[in-house]
Amino acid sequence: MRRSITKFDHRTLLYRCPICHEALELVQASLQCVNRHTFNISAKGLVSLLRGENGNSNLYDRNFFEHRSAVFSAGMYEHVAEAYCDAVRTALSSSHKFSAQTSHEPQEQSSRVVDAGCGEGYYIRRLLSSEEQQHTSQTLSTNLIAIDLSKDAISLAAIGGGDIEWVVSDLARIPLLDHTVDCITNVFSPANYAEFDRILRPSGRLIKIIPGPHHVMELRNAIVKAGLRGDSQYSNQQVLSGINEHMHIVSTTRVSATTAVDSALLKDFMAMTPVMFHINHDDLDLSTIDAITVEADVIVATR
Repeated sequence: MRRSITKFDHRTLLYRCPICHEALELVQASLQCVNRHTFNISAKGLVSLLRGENGNSNLYDRNFFEHRSAVFSAGMYEHVAEAYCDAVRTALSSSHKFSAQTSHEPQEQSSRVVDAGCGEGYYIRRLLSSEEQQHTSQTLSTNLIAIDLSKDAISLAAIGGGDIEWVVSDLARIPLLDHTVDCITNVFSPANYAEFDRILRPSGRLIKIIPGPHHVMELRNAIVKAGLRGDSQYSNQQVLSGINEHMHIVSTTRVSATTAVDSALLKDFMAMTPVMFHINHDDLDLSTIDAITVEADVIVATR
């Protein structure tokens, strides 16, 4: 059987049926529960575990993710990706030390990392590349699972196959069993902290990456100058309150870089940043914008 299928076969069950909440197991080329609810795995190595909802939106469509891929390819988020990989490695190390101290049961050979709201998979692919550099065997030491509601995003992400398990699903009903995940990442994406708390193991870690105060300040200032918004300041207070309601923040690290942009790259960037949602590009004076700042706060939290 092809690797695009067998990668969904877990010794300790992971997936949960979105209909009846029973465990899903790999049966031939599908995930199936005891009640015979069946979800086919595509040849590209993706599975939809939605309950019939529309998996695309008007804002986050294929065009949006293609522009975002162009921005990522230009290296504008390189520093964020490096911080992401560093944070995951540190989180897994801390998680394993905690598990060894608090449990007498045999530890699993592989860790499990879930990228919740993965988009086209930029960050988790960077993590996969980092893992492959450290492990020369075909079996990696970490199971990587990537979840997004957008079918367009997951379809783009799954191009080329690989070891990542691509899943179309709603973060409001994550199709994973309770306490089965070592690390959740959530990068510039909506979150569901109650669900994150449910699927994390007792020693698990959440890595939440959010915009820093100077993120995309060039565009935000241009919007205010045009009179389209009253304030260019960005507040993360609501996000921090949401995390603190369910988890405990243990560290925050800020990374920032300003990258020169030409007209083509600026156009790609404006097409993919939520800052520009519902803003008419023609209303802005872009003549003085020749660089864009990408700033992020990397938050690590525990259950």
